[in-house]
Amino acid sequence: MNENILILICTYVLVACLMIMQPWFSRKNVLFGVVFANPSIWRDAQAASIRRRYLVRSAGTDLALFVILLFLSFILTDEKWLFGFSMVMLALIVIDSFLFVLANRQTRKLKQSMAPDAQLTTKKIVVDLGKSDRETVLSLKWVLLLVPVFVATLAVVWFGYPYMADSIPTHFGISGPDRWAPKSWHTVLSPVALELMLGALVLFTRRAPASVKGNPNAAPGYAQYRKMMTLLLIIFCLLSEILFFLVVLSFITPISPLWFAILSLVNLGFLITMIWLYIRFVRSKHVSGPILDDDGKWIWGIFYFNRSDPSIFVEKRVGIGFTVNMARPIAWIVLVGIILITILLSR
Repeated sequence: MNENILILICTYVLVACLMIMQPWFSRKNVLFGVVFANPSIWRDAQAASIRRRYLVRSAGTDLALFVILLFLSFILTDEKWLFGFSMVMLALIVIDSFLFVLANRQTRKLKQSMAPDAQLTTKKIVVDLGKSDRETVLSLKWVLLLVPVFVATLAVVWFGYPYMADSIPTHFGISGPDRWAPKSWHTVLSPVALELMLGALVLFTRRAPASVKGNPNAAPGYAQYRKMMTLLLIIFCLLSEILFFLVVLSFITPISPLWFAILSLVNLGFLITMIWLYIRFVRSKHVSGPILDDDGKWIWGIFYFNRSDPSIFVEKRVGIGFTVNMARPIAWIVLVGIILITILLSR
């Protein structure tokens, strides 16, 4: 089993674990994307049964797919195995997403069967006007930190193109580049496009509101959490930009694989830090006061569609990070743009 297959198998295990743990990546008063007035829903016997069934089904499915993946690694060549890996990953995401949607529907039925809670409201939102924009949103000056490395990467591509080899490395393993493509502007500009996309996402998400609303204590401490997450994302993007800069530089002169390994490990550390921040500032917080019951705006507890909300991005109801408000036309432009860039970069 070569190192690339081992890396992809580890990737599968990481994604599978995150999919299985989805119910725990939400606020304490949210279960499978359905909002409740308080965290006591997690102690409800029926809710625990829904959660347990999801856990057993998703873990069983992911384990079966993992066995299939290992079996394919022994009987297929590397190229055919890569296709098999893609199909297994697709099956993982589709099946686990279906199980989540099923659990979401069961949780909605459970909520409808419960006595109405006075703390849940469909009409009243309390807005805190006491805090300035400076206190709740990270300054744009921090985003400008991403500009110098982006400009440096673009400059290396533009002025260094004549000095690049005819074959450009397009994939890097632990021991260095292991896949190449003919030199073209499309190939060498791919890292620059990725840098631009990362910077744009940070710029758009720095004002994203909480997914649970009603009053400031419906998502306690969210402004502080969002600022810390935005700052962490900027550092993550900056390190990724440095990684892309080294990739572009390697088109001209050899770069030690050690640098790529170190930066990749540091970025993994930031991913772990993001999970810690989520648990510390979101998962552990206790809500209070009126909670806006806007489950109807969350399709399957995953997709947000709210015409009355001007936000382009909002905090995910389940998971770490942000999702788009699909009722906003510009959100579709952003999504289509990301898809097109991904397709163009993969060609």
